[in-house]
Amino acid sequence: MSSHSQPFPAFLSRRNMLAGAAAALTAACAGPVARRPDSDTLTFGSPASNDDGYDPRVTLSRNEEQVILQIFDQLVVADCDNSLHPGLARSWKVADDFRSIALELRDDVHFHDGTPFDAGAVKFTFDTIVDPKTGSMGAIDVIGPYEGADILGRHAIRLRYREAFPRVLHALADIKASIVCPAAVRRLGNRGFAQAPVGTGPFRFVSWTKGDQVVLARNPDYRWGPAFLPTGPARIERVVHRFIPNAFTRVAALDAGEIDICAQTPPLDTRSLVTGGGYKAMVGVAQGLPFGFSLNSSRGPFADRDVRRAFMMAIDRPWLSRNLFFGLADPAWGPLASSIPEYWAGVKGYYPYDPAGAAALLDRAGWRTGPGGIRQRGGMPLALYLPIFIEPELGVAIQAQARRAGFDIRIEQVTRQKQDELMFGNGYDLLSQRWDHNDASVLEIPFLSRNIPVPGRYSFNWARIHDPALDAMLGAAAEATTQERRSALYADAQRRIMDAAVFLPIHEQVQTIVHPERVSGLRYASGNWQVRLAGASL
Repeated sequence: MSSHSQPFPAFLSRRNMLAGAAAALTAACAGPVARRPDSDTLTFGSPASNDDGYDPRVTLSRNEEQVILQIFDQLVVADCDNSLHPGLARSWKVADDFRSIALELRDDVHFHDGTPFDAGAVKFTFDTIVDPKTGSMGAIDVIGPYEGADILGRHAIRLRYREAFPRVLHALADIKASIVCPAAVRRLGNRGFAQAPVGTGPFRFVSWTKGDQVVLARNPDYRWGPAFLPTGPARIERVVHRFIPNAFTRVAALDAGEIDICAQTPPLDTRSLVTGGGYKAMVGVAQGLPFGFSLNSSRGPFADRDVRRAFMMAIDRPWLSRNLFFGLADPAWGPLASSIPEYWAGVKGYYPYDPAGAAALLDRAGWRTGPGGIRQRGGMPLALYLPIFIEPELGVAIQAQARRAGFDIRIEQVTRQKQDELMFGNGYDLLSQRWDHNDASVLEIPFLSRNIPVPGRYSFNWARIHDPALDAMLGAAAEATTQERRSALYADAQRRIMDAAVFLPIHEQVQTIVHPERVSGLRYASGNWQVRLAGASL
């Protein structure tokens, strides 16, 4: 499978860092303060806390995966350029029909609790992912049509699939496919394991203070990392992931020397810190589903495709990119990130900012301009409900632009738990959505008909689009064994999704990491969001 290479690290300098940004910048910082006494500890400032835990089989959170990446290993490892390397598997052979893969496993690995790693651990991990009692929300989609596993020896295993699965290697390299310790799961139970995870990775779990921090310690026995990382144990003794939801507070903590890495640094602060001296930034354009809004096609005004199309034409995405992200995050035009090899450039022709075109579509749908500029039909206003959990400031900007076209959007900033409640109950008109994944098959997650949410089964088709023809396209693309065929099928799928007008892409996902110059050895994982800390030094 071809891959898209992302430069690493993407260091920003005075010359190339947001040169055309607005003049109203925060004052340049004088430089980082002196290092804290605990020089063997690296503190990572994370934008989100977590109430659920750190079980890779269950998670759907990119912030949870930042911690999971340090604790666990995968059978196959993908670097930041999507190149594949041996991980817990020394070698593998994919069957000619792509319905199975035989793996030879390392025989020198043990889990953090001393339990030996073997084929049984691999089988246990995948069998429990597909077990409904585990409650997998992400891995169950990532591992594809997994059917079962045959243990061929203590360190040899065959994974079987119900149908051809050509992307199996990239699936096995996903963080959500990390191998868990069966003994620890059996001892602690699924819930207990999520709160005290046991893996084989470069750092072991020490403690978790909910809403505050997770503490990890170096695994002194680690000798089985991928070839692109330094050989042997991690260079730093301890990692602390501090939860600081407010971006400005995170930046202040970085400038005060309280944290060593600031994740999701706002664009203006990134420029200020880097141009002020003493700091570096690395920018990753994430692969997967760009940030956007799923338009609920099953109810209300958005049940009419013309209304959905009008809404999309009412939004000025280049303006949002310039004024909210100062050019750091490019506008998105389709349901795939432009860094995915199967990205179809034809999406750029859909739904340009066109107020007149939006007005014509709304007129055709019977929505007439009423009091205050809000359109009405049959005495009812063109009202929409947007419960928003991530990027609420973007929701406000969307609200203002849509209002000029006659849409009345009620925004409510909600917790994830509230968003989930509304998602299961179909109590929304649009929801913000994004997904990190290194493969075009990510389209299955928000657009397959079987992924329309139902109570008790967490799924991500929040547009609630039921389209058997699209299902068939995505199924055929997933089984395609040549890149030419695969690209053609995914282009057809992107075209059909855009024709349906069920997803409004807004911007490419950008992860901006800022750190003092004394921090080195950071490396993005595949997908350009999570950061590998095993090679970091202070």
